[in-house]
Amino acid sequence: MFLSVITPPLVIMGAGLMLIALIRGIRLTKKIPIKFQDKWQFLLLLMAIFFCGHLLFASLLFRRFPFPDMLIGLSIFLGGAFSLLVIILTKGALKKFQEEEGKLAKAAANIKQKKRKLAENSALYLKDLFEMIAEVLANRDQHTFEHDLQVAAIAKLIGEKLGLSEDTLTSLELGCLAHDIGKTAIPDDILLKPAKFTFQDRNIMEYHPLIGAKLVARHIQDDKVIDIILNHHERLDGSGYPAGLKGEEIGILPRIVAAADTYHSLISRRSYKKPLTTEKALDMLREEVAKGRLDGRIVDILIALVPELPEVEKTIPITAGFMKNIEIFRNRTYFREPLSDFYNYRYLLFLDDADVLHKETLPYDLILISFPNFGTFQQEKGYLVADQVFDEIGENLMDICKNFSQHREFYDGSVMLFRKRNDYLIYQEHEDENTASVSVFNDISKTLSRVKEEWGLHFILVNQPCPPGQPTRKALQHLLKKAEPAIQKKNPWTSRPGAYKLRR
Repeated sequence: MFLSVITPPLVIMGAGLMLIALIRGIRLTKKIPIKFQDKWQFLLLLMAIFFCGHLLFASLLFRRFPFPDMLIGLSIFLGGAFSLLVIILTKGALKKFQEEEGKLAKAAANIKQKKRKLAENSALYLKDLFEMIAEVLANRDQHTFEHDLQVAAIAKLIGEKLGLSEDTLTSLELGCLAHDIGKTAIPDDILLKPAKFTFQDRNIMEYHPLIGAKLVARHIQDDKVIDIILNHHERLDGSGYPAGLKGEEIGILPRIVAAADTYHSLISRRSYKKPLTTEKALDMLREEVAKGRLDGRIVDILIALVPELPEVEKTIPITAGFMKNIEIFRNRTYFREPLSDFYNYRYLLFLDDADVLHKETLPYDLILISFPNFGTFQQEKGYLVADQVFDEIGENLMDICKNFSQHREFYDGSVMLFRKRNDYLIYQEHEDENTASVSVFNDISKTLSRVKEEWGLHFILVNQPCPPGQPTRKALQHLLKKAEPAIQKKNPWTSRPGAYKLRR
């Protein structure tokens, strides 16, 4: 009797639990991860089938089926309880899963942030490294350093017009900063040469892309930067170096740098050439395009950009003020004649270009001492004797200059002696604007007169007074022009018009 009374409640409760489990399972579907959705829906389908089966099983109670009623009721109740337990456990597991997923997402976000910071730090480190490379180059050759800064600015503007990505623009800028780093291995005799290169000079200079690429490739894993350093002197027609690449063998970045590098080299002053005007430089770029050497599209963009090209500030500081002293000393050593204390007159032009002479604020004189008959004197006395006499004259003139010279910070003094082939040139700064210093002219005349009496060597002494700020090149041209008639008169057979024009 008791079992017949308790069985219906068990059946109703079991079916209710099963229905509740099924409803909650359907609601829980949205929270189930996508990769488990198919399996979860299959489980709900099984629960629905079991629910229908339980209802069918419950109908047996009313048909007096020969099966224990209590067993039917318990099976339905336990099935519903188990289904609900599955849903409850699944919901708990899902909650923990979501919590863990949240932690993983947070950890992933932290990792992403750290990666971003690491990338930013790497970019800063890389930029600092290339700025250090540029500074090393600046300490070796200030002109090349300033040139690289300008080329980097021009190339980046071209790259922006071409729509290059930020990462590529960064590589382009860094590559430009270091594209001439190989020149640090080039000897001063070539790097500082104030004249056109010989065949051997050019062969040595053409090593600098290989040297630079090898140096940087050992430490930087950026193929675009290496490509710029190695191939910025390649030309589309195969006439470039170091590998003689042609056409599509040359990447877009080296093509950009080639155009920017060529343009800035043309408009820059060098010890061996005057700067070209912008118009002349652009005409030469067009000629290079016509010859198939430079990329026409890139040159067109550069030409369009020229009116808005800014003067790039030297944002990378030189190590210290003493680097100017070192730079001037390097050039002084280069311009000094081997085994003597005499300087080639081009050293004076270098000092003028370096803006260290006091002539910018003080008047100065240029004095030319010429020996128009020196060739005849060599033939009569012999070359060894003539050279010895010439050196002794130079030593006496140097003593005179030292006696009158005042101390200067960046160069030898206010009075300096230079050689110009078989002539001597003296640069003399006055000590103030109103009163000239005691002139060396009379002492020089006395010394040369004694040489003439002893050796019969004729001389011409010409002085060119100059106001403060007058360019040395211009003053030297005036001096040589003034001296030319006297030289021709003294030696009409060996002198010729234009022989003493300043060599560019």
